[in-house]
Amino acid sequence: MQTALQWDKNVLEPVFRELYTREMKNKPDYVPSMFDVQKSDKAVESIESIGGEGLMEEWGYSNNQVKYEDVDQLWQKYYQHVKYSLGREIDRDFVDDLKLTAIKDRIRSLADAVYKTQQMQGAQWFNNGTATSTAIDYRGRIYNAALPDGQALFSTVHPYSPTNSVDTQSNLMTTELSIDEFDKAYVQMQQWKDDKGNLMAAMGDTLYVSPALRRIALQITGLPNGRYDNFEPGNADHNANVYADGSIKVVVNPFFTNNKAWVLADSTRMKNAMKWFNRRLPETGSITDFDTEVAKYKVVKRCSFGTIDWSWGIGSFPV
Repeated sequence: MQTALQWDKNVLEPVFRELYTREMKNKPDYVPSMFDVQKSDKAVESIESIGGEGLMEEWGYSNNQVKYEDVDQLWQKYYQHVKYSLGREIDRDFVDDLKLTAIKDRIRSLADAVYKTQQMQGAQWFNNGTATSTAIDYRGRIYNAALPDGQALFSTVHPYSPTNSVDTQSNLMTTELSIDEFDKAYVQMQQWKDDKGNLMAAMGDTLYVSPALRRIALQITGLPNGRYDNFEPGNADHNANVYADGSIKVVVNPFFTNNKAWVLADSTRMKNAMKWFNRRLPETGSITDFDTEVAKYKVVKRCSFGTIDWSWGIGSFPV
């Protein structure tokens, strides 16, 4: 009599795949809330940032014809896809003895590891927001997180352009989250200028925090459906909270490891600068080894991710 689970690749493969797929269901993916996720069909992707577009000119001042103005190229960033893999080995004896719980645990732990890898990679921009050559990746290795302008993502000295490093702008604060500090960040973003000296008009509409700041973040931005008297948190005079109108979204990411840091972002500008390229989505596969009688189940992916520009968000990283 044959068992439902057999030492046969054609039987094991769909079983492993189903266990993996079930484990991956309903896991929240935070990457799309931070990156413009795209499919790539190249070995390397290149993104070029451009400067300010200038302003419209009055017809009479442009010799009664259309005014054309050059847009300068700023910095360029190359996204080199990296290959990642992880697998599990299952001994034939587990299959023969129907140790289903042990088999499930191995496949589920694989799925969980793949999920966590993706989310921890996506959170690196936040966790290493003020770092350049000493940034620490999701596996604890050192890498260079500097932007193409040579600065950390959040810095006080971002140059205006590749040809103007004398004039600089800041998108870094060092204060803990409060409604007053949030207000400062909200206003400061609107004062940034492009390389032509015109206002960028960046508008903070998304607040990124770790779970440690969820409480104060929602007190600042207000609860959904107005289910609270929206007064300024900590204000004894019960002043109206002007930010609790539903216009500010809060993203609480459990993979953010800095419990004091917070970032206010212009979500549209953020997606223009933050790119995630999938050259190969996570693929599963299995094989049974003749000599060792071990079934191997793998997940492999190729991707690249990062940001080319800073002018989408202001971050506060209290010491």
